[in-house]
Amino acid sequence: MTTVGQENARMLASLLGIEEADAAQRLDKTVLVTVAPGFTAVGGEVSELLERTIHVARSDEGKPDLELVIGSVQPATSGPYLFASLNQRGVTIDAASLRHSNEHVHPLLTALAACHIAAAALHRVIGSSSLPRFGLPLSVDFAELGIPERGLATALDISGAVLVGGGAVGNGFLRALRHLEVRGTLRMVDPKVVGEGNPNRCLYFTGDHVGLPKAPALAQAAQPDFPGLRLEPHACTFGELVAKTGPADTAIVTVDSRRARRSLQKEIPRRVIDASTTDARAVIVHSHSQPTDDACLACIYRHIPDEHARERSIAEALGIDIETVREGFISPDAAARIAKAHFSVEASTIVGRAYDTLFKELCSAQALLTPEGRQVLAPFAFVSALAGVLLVVELLRSNHQAATTNYWTVDPWGAPIGRLRRLRPRVPECEFCADDDARSLAHSLWTQNGEVR
Repeated sequence: MTTVGQENARMLASLLGIEEADAAQRLDKTVLVTVAPGFTAVGGEVSELLERTIHVARSDEGKPDLELVIGSVQPATSGPYLFASLNQRGVTIDAASLRHSNEHVHPLLTALAACHIAAAALHRVIGSSSLPRFGLPLSVDFAELGIPERGLATALDISGAVLVGGGAVGNGFLRALRHLEVRGTLRMVDPKVVGEGNPNRCLYFTGDHVGLPKAPALAQAAQPDFPGLRLEPHACTFGELVAKTGPADTAIVTVDSRRARRSLQKEIPRRVIDASTTDARAVIVHSHSQPTDDACLACIYRHIPDEHARERSIAEALGIDIETVREGFISPDAAARIAKAHFSVEASTIVGRAYDTLFKELCSAQALLTPEGRQVLAPFAFVSALAGVLLVVELLRSNHQAATTNYWTVDPWGAPIGRLRRLRPRVPECEFCADDDARSLAHSLWTQNGEVR
């Protein structure tokens, strides 16, 4: 099995509580995507998401496990079928044939629809009651997103923003952002390199990118999609960029750990737009602007006991101490110690890599059997893509209206529900909010004449 296949099998095994080999067998499925004229955009996006997880068939490959029929077109096989229809109001997915219209749908909404159609197809072919509940018909109402009026039609100058993280959600954000008219310069930071498992969910990455620095690789791959926007990569951490250039106006956060998010908050960006994934079960969206009396990023991702459990498991599995794991990236000294404990590892090849990444690769069985291991499992491609779309939605909301909520949990296997948005309060013991000096600095940085800048 390829590394990409292993990543998907580990995720499914964790969801279902089964062995990785059994999960791999359940993912050995074929879907034929049959698309009506006028629905080619959503068909292409769905196919791209599905082929990162299962096999997307050509029409001449024989009988598939499922035929996904999008729009008003005759099925090409004898079934089983899944039907999808898209219009300006939303997307509907069902096991029975649907009525269709030829309305133009904004490409960003098409990208969102593709995530839900891909989820439905995966749920159908995997066929397990242990997966998150998925009822048909599924109707996704675009109005639930809360996109401001004219938000999709207004040109967006994103200068002053920094995309923090070039992994799966960062890829998903740019894939969604390309559907808007975007101008200016977007700085991008990530100190990591593309891992062997990244192409299963990072839509701009292929096997040819493995081993390359993430930020430059992502910028180069995505730049053709942004004729009016310059992507400026930096192979460093957000803190290192801030130390060189000063506080950032907007941090678009896609990093994959709670500790990294808390560290980022200490750099005091004026505005935070954040999305994270909880394996394949949830997408969490958070935003706020400083100064705020409500929850900051460190409040949302405050320290929890499982973080210590995960770090202990990584340390024990790699043959190092927990304080070394907390450094985040593998030093030459740590690489030598890990190589001594794992004869299959060459020290020179792991220097600079993240401990979480190596833990997943070397200790997949442990990662599946313990709660702390599940925290580092990679979600399916459609989950990361959905998080990217919702990041763009939150950016539009933040640009066009005063915030009345700062937290939203979305079920990637179901429809987004707007009334689930919440205003999370500040956590008194938050390591940022409880620091009077940090809050005073935030106030002085981002207010002028008593008003927020």
